[in-house]
Amino acid sequence: MLPSARKLKTAIDTGATHGIGLPIHVYPLYENATRASRGQTLAENNEESASLYADFAAVAQGNTAAWSFGKKAATKEEIGTVTKKNRMICYPYPLLMNAFNNVNLAGAVILTSTDYATELGIPKSQWVYPLGGAGTKDSDKFWERPNFYSSPSITRSLDAGLEVCGLVKEQIGLYDFYSCFPIVPKIACQHLGLAIESHSRPLTLLGGLTSFGGAGNNYSMHAITEMTRNLRERTPTYGLVLANGGTMTYQHVLLLSAVAPSRPYPSKNPLPPIITDVPVPATVEEANGEATIETYTVEFNRDGTPDTGHVVGRLQNGERFLANHADEETLSQLIGNEEPVGRRGWVRNEEGRNLFSFEKKARL
Repeated sequence: MLPSARKLKTAIDTGATHGIGLPIHVYPLYENATRASRGQTLAENNEESASLYADFAAVAQGNTAAWSFGKKAATKEEIGTVTKKNRMICYPYPLLMNAFNNVNLAGAVILTSTDYATELGIPKSQWVYPLGGAGTKDSDKFWERPNFYSSPSITRSLDAGLEVCGLVKEQIGLYDFYSCFPIVPKIACQHLGLAIESHSRPLTLLGGLTSFGGAGNNYSMHAITEMTRNLRERTPTYGLVLANGGTMTYQHVLLLSAVAPSRPYPSKNPLPPIITDVPVPATVEEANGEATIETYTVEFNRDGTPDTGHVVGRLQNGERFLANHADEETLSQLIGNEEPVGRRGWVRNEEGRNLFSFEKKARL
């Protein structure tokens, strides 16, 4: 079926016009663009995501607070294979690569001074110290960001968080990266030089938002509590929690330590509330002419059939636009075996919506 211009409460302007703006739409845009930027094939990318989330599922299986505790952990094959139970949501993510956001969990963190901890009789062997952190955000409008294969808010939060604590990445022994979709820990790993697969240091202590639970339950507070329990063992010394929110929009990094800090806790966030110093292409509401796909995703129906193609494209003058698929052949090619990112086609505006096609003469 052809797309309708339904309205989304979480999207505005051109996003709402084209029915795109939910997390299930935007994170796949980043995954597809990053895959193309890294030169991965479609199969290689799917295998990497499935392997990453299988590792996370194995962690959650042994975490007593996870919804999946004690259950058989999903395997790489089960996560990466589309089936009736593991249906495609928005390409390239089937259900088991999406956060399960209706899990009812609760967590609490108690922060106090060393003097009061002593007064309470808490042994020093149980003390874990917050060293500091950093956080910022990218534009709320995903189409007003520099590209879809990087996240300035993630990379700057990681760098500033380490710097303000006087640490370097090689000193970090434990991580928990927010993982509503595979692309978030992937971008963090790429920036820190960590292996996405076969990693020597765990990328999650909880098990990820699919297998542990999230996102509607303050996932990263659970990460802080789990990090605290791990650091009480005193090996390793430092841990880092990356919290992500929105549609790859806002980030915050917190570093914890098993040893007393040598510097006071930072008095303020070292980063601005929002990143504004990156070049962003102009976005046009109405697009017509020859164009190139910058990134894309395809939303699927519950019966497994493709429903709506979402394209972020560039006109020949470099201007960016959002569009839906113009015809069934284009929709089919968007989920075919050829990499769509970088392919040329044509866009036209009809009745207020941009429609993209690989064939110039395609019509509704």
